[in-house]
Amino acid sequence: MKHHAAFGLAMEDIDAVVVEDSKPMQTIIRSILLSFKVARVRVFDSVEEALEASLAEPPNVILTDWRMEPTSGYQFLRLVRHRHMEPLCYVPILFITAHGTRPLVDKALRAGAHHVLVKPLSPSTLYKRLRWLLTDDRPMILEHSGFYNINGIQQSMDEQAEKMQTLAGARIQHKKAIQKRAEVEEVVEEEFDRQEKKEPVFAGVKKGGVKKQQSAAAKHIRNAEYVKSKDLKLH
Repeated sequence: MKHHAAFGLAMEDIDAVVVEDSKPMQTIIRSILLSFKVARVRVFDSVEEALEASLAEPPNVILTDWRMEPTSGYQFLRLVRHRHMEPLCYVPILFITAHGTRPLVDKALRAGAHHVLVKPLSPSTLYKRLRWLLTDDRPMILEHSGFYNINGIQQSMDEQAEKMQTLAGARIQHKKAIQKRAEVEEVVEEEFDRQEKKEPVFAGVKKGGVKKQQSAAAKHIRNAEYVKSKDLKLH
């Protein structure tokens, strides 16, 4: 097991590679990184260019977009993490994307990304993530698939997915309970209205013909109100 290539470095020692097919975004990321006083920033338009340069001179960190053509950011991540790419396989990768959905984040982290940042990117957010990265001591391990990954990431993601599933189930049950309560309250309200209007309970029975019968719900509510009034008097 080995730590990633940026672990223990100072911000001023970082050699960063940026892979972004948008020129305006390239300028923004470069400017932000240089404002942190990093040692070096190399910017590339495509994965192919970045991979060639990174193999020749491995950086300490790679910041890349997710959606790029012809090679995507995810494909770039898998290429870098292969055991035959050593020492490049130890370089931490941070994704910067405008499509930070939960499935995307899950896929990226399970494949070996260290973090996913969502556009628009703020300097403070990137700075905090880089500071965190420099102290992230999770080792890199070689999986049976032949790719390097962050130690314990699969278990961590599984636990998080289980929590989300449990939370989603609880929300569904809560929604059902609220709906059931609303239905009961509607029935009770209708019964109250019928009692107030002195309407007959059974169809075809005229007022005054037969003593009106109360439903079980109405009796329960009347009894509860009676008990409540007695309690108030006692206090």
